[in-house]
Amino acid sequence: MRPGGLVVLCSLLSALWGPRVAAQSHAAQAVSDRNETTAEAAKHDDDAKRRQEESHRGLRGWINRRITKFTSPSEVNGNGLSLSAGIIVAGSSLAGGVGYRHSDVLKGGIDVELNATVSVRRYQEYSAAIGLLNARASTLEFGSADTKVPSLFNASARKARGSALYLEMRYLDYPQHTYYGTGIDSREGDRADYALSGTSVEGVWQRQITPVLGFSARGGVLDLEVDPGHNDALVNVEDRFVPASIAGAREQPRFITLGGGLVHDARSDTRVPQSGRMVGISFRRFAATDMPDLSFTRVTLDARGYQPTFSRGVLAARALVSNDFTRDNGSTPFYLQQSLGGGETLRGFHSYRFPDQTLAHGTVEYRLRAHRFVEVAPFFDFGTVADGLSRLSLGSVKATPGIGIRARTEHRYLGRLDLAHSPEGFRLAFGSGHVF
Repeated sequence: MRPGGLVVLCSLLSALWGPRVAAQSHAAQAVSDRNETTAEAAKHDDDAKRRQEESHRGLRGWINRRITKFTSPSEVNGNGLSLSAGIIVAGSSLAGGVGYRHSDVLKGGIDVELNATVSVRRYQEYSAAIGLLNARASTLEFGSADTKVPSLFNASARKARGSALYLEMRYLDYPQHTYYGTGIDSREGDRADYALSGTSVEGVWQRQITPVLGFSARGGVLDLEVDPGHNDALVNVEDRFVPASIAGAREQPRFITLGGGLVHDARSDTRVPQSGRMVGISFRRFAATDMPDLSFTRVTLDARGYQPTFSRGVLAARALVSNDFTRDNGSTPFYLQQSLGGGETLRGFHSYRFPDQTLAHGTVEYRLRAHRFVEVAPFFDFGTVADGLSRLSLGSVKATPGIGIRARTEHRYLGRLDLAHSPEGFRLAFGSGHVF
């Protein structure tokens, strides 16, 4: 109750049950209390302002300003230029990008987004989107047709009811992709490289039905081309393997793609999950326009769970299963195969280490908050691949234990460094956020 309301209440009570002098006494006391409260509040504001000014001085102030800059994202999409840093895809190494957004270019809320990203290994990706983009970041987004299955959804974005509808055009150039051969028994010594480039044009619809339930669909054209790789330290794919024995090595068809994803996300916080679960399922059809043997349909299930434990810890687990359904004697092109290895799956192996038609993977982490800005996370990755669901075998499962250190705040992860071990040695994996 406000102090003014207290004065009125005291006056009414005094008029009913006490003399007029008592009412005046109570009113005077209330005014005095109000003045004291106001003085204390003013003193508190002055103290807070002084502490804030002090926190912005010196080295500590510089650190605080940088942390605030990267951990207090605006919920409003503004116009103008923006900068970004991270990776383009696994294997690209560190990348930097610039984006431009212009809202309401045409009447009716039409927005435009442009992005360009280049990595230190000369990976490049350029994209343009036009349409109803205002709710793009806050609704479920199903990744483009060439997105790897561990990161099909914008799982770390905070969701709110709304819709987005837009056209997205992309050009990519990946000059040093790696290939080890297909299957769980592929050999590390057969590592080769190839270049992948091309375009995609897709129409996208995103609908967040409730804050925890979202649906997204997209369809269009995917046109990619395989060329000799640019890594002089590696043999090219066409020289290491017999091209006729690898699906899609000689010719690359144009694909008509259509798919959708549904996600139920009941986690406590999508950016820093402490409890709850997330379940997502998706399908996508890849129809090769002139090579039907290379057509396939991909179905993926992604389930994640989080359980708080003692001593500020969180037990996190993930199960990921994906399968490509093909016609008899058909196969997924090698450059579109799902794979295990890298910073998101089997972290003790290199990126794209085990590609095939079917993938099954699990991860368990114990995330311990060691400091306000530091999290330590021992983990255990395990998984396998095969050329069909019925051919998955426990005897072929690969495992990679390890430990990670993450920089974080109360609101988001700033970066991570994971060290994992496999029969092929130790491997460091870097990332800009949590694995899942």
